[in-house]
Amino acid sequence: MYDSDDLMRKHELYTDYQDYFEYLVNAEIERIRKQGEKTIRHDWIIFDTVDEAMDFFNDRCGEFVGYYA
Repeated sequence: MYDSDDLMRKHELYTDYQDYFEYLVNAEIERIRKQGEKTIRHDWIIFDTVDEAMDFFNDRCGEFVGYYA
């Protein structure tokens, strides 16, 4: 069983919404998209292996602050 120390989080900020990513050291990444406090999308990104999921989380999730016109 995992505990809260295994959970990794990142986020991306955009003009109209925010994406929150959670990775629990398995082959899945949870993405929650919010506008303010309202959740407007909730996805699971599923990978074949833990290594693929970790690489994706480390390389392509979060910490991006973008502003689109």
